[in-house]
Amino acid sequence: MNPLVEFSAGAALALAAWLIPRRVAGARISARPVLLIDVAPVLLAALLLMIVSRRPIFSGLVLLALGAGFALADQTKREAVREPVVFSDMSELPHVFTHPQLYLPFAGPGLVIGGALAAFALAVALLCFETPLWPSNPLAALVAVALAVTAVQALSREPGLGLAAAALRRLGAIGEPFADAARLGPFASLLVYGIIARAERAARRDRHSILPAPAVIPAAPAVPLVLVQCESFFDARRLSPSVPADLLPGFDACCRAGATYGRLDVAGWGANTMRAEFAVLTGISDNGLGYDRFNPYHAFARAPLASMARRLRAEGYRTLCLHPFDRGFFRRDLAIPALGFEQFLDRRTLGGSSRPPYCSDPDLARQVLRVLDESGPRSFIFVITMGNHGPWREAGPQIDPELRQRFDTANIPQGGALLRYLDGLARSDAMLQILLDGLASRRPECLLGFYGDHVPSLPQAFRHYGFDEWASDYLLLDGAKRPAQRLDLPAYRLPQLILDRLHALGAIGGRAPVAFGAA
Repeated sequence: MNPLVEFSAGAALALAAWLIPRRVAGARISARPVLLIDVAPVLLAALLLMIVSRRPIFSGLVLLALGAGFALADQTKREAVREPVVFSDMSELPHVFTHPQLYLPFAGPGLVIGGALAAFALAVALLCFETPLWPSNPLAALVAVALAVTAVQALSREPGLGLAAAALRRLGAIGEPFADAARLGPFASLLVYGIIARAERAARRDRHSILPAPAVIPAAPAVPLVLVQCESFFDARRLSPSVPADLLPGFDACCRAGATYGRLDVAGWGANTMRAEFAVLTGISDNGLGYDRFNPYHAFARAPLASMARRLRAEGYRTLCLHPFDRGFFRRDLAIPALGFEQFLDRRTLGGSSRPPYCSDPDLARQVLRVLDESGPRSFIFVITMGNHGPWREAGPQIDPELRQRFDTANIPQGGALLRYLDGLARSDAMLQILLDGLASRRPECLLGFYGDHVPSLPQAFRHYGFDEWASDYLLLDGAKRPAQRLDLPAYRLPQLILDRLHALGAIGGRAPVAFGAA
């Protein structure tokens, strides 16, 4: 084949690899310098592939496959969780292979696997049959890769990092992913967010360094704290009057017992559990995180930080985190110790599966009570559930026949998934009832917190009902006799509410707790 034709074909494929993600993002072509930044990653990858492979059509096809994959992920994420791909999503890429059941169903397993296999087969065929345009030169390939690595490293540390961040700030990103991806381009917005986040990270982290430990008061009464982050929990009766009114008897029983409850304003819709989790444990708002707010566990929470767990450890509490799943998911194996937990019990200790069906919430509640009995009354047990994690496929364990009879999903988009979600929600509520009864028989003055990390990703069903809310629900209950109180609040305010309640019960400090976190 004529080399000019080969170069033209490869260039056309590379151009498509750049344009397809821009189309998904709604980015327009304009004569602005930001276009050079947006196309730079594609050009750099094309250059490296050409130098290494010496095959322009092969290089273009590889880029096209990567660009199409990025576009599919971006489009899927926009629909499933109301957010485009952001820079910190790279830390979740390995989970697509280790836990595909959490990702592939949203995009369509057949489309993803079939497309990947087809692209791989075609790439192998081209690699075998496309004639290289020049003789092999390993030294040139090595030098090209070394220069690219050196350039990336220069942008990852000072002074290059600070200079790059200062230059990228001039592009005027506003921090709203949809708008920035459309105005700057999807690849440029990734670079802007990622570089600025890295440049600001150390200073932002220093603002939330570990506080001086207050003196432990041995005479303080032992008030256990059990705080449950319940997967996809919200009061689904807000969705429609057709949802059975008695769906959540445990939640209602807590309110009758004098709980403080209400809407919990969380930063994710349908996913991104780590955002609510980090906010509740640290009291740090999105403003305090900058671009690291999209995933605080990506890099921010890799060093010790002030947190509710550290505050309670300083008061003589044992701090334990229970999560019946892979401890490496979201890199919690690094983040949970950095947030001050002494023990992190995962599915190897608690049981459960890495594939559906996961550890059921009622079973996990019994594990919580067992751990509390073993750890003693002066314990803070933070629980991360997995039982009602999506996607909610129609195939699975039998749904409560009474719920199926009382809630007709025949004409509801995603009706089968919604019904399975409600069945799982009832099991989460059963967990709450088990904890309520079990704690009351052990330590009546125990403080019990329960909240949802986000609403479920059921976009079609929600649109059917005209439901467009982001807030989950929470409650906080101790043994004191008081009327139920409705108090809506953002997630980062919940830890101070908990510490204030523990102080009122005499469990911590001889004075009001020192506030931590930042608004």
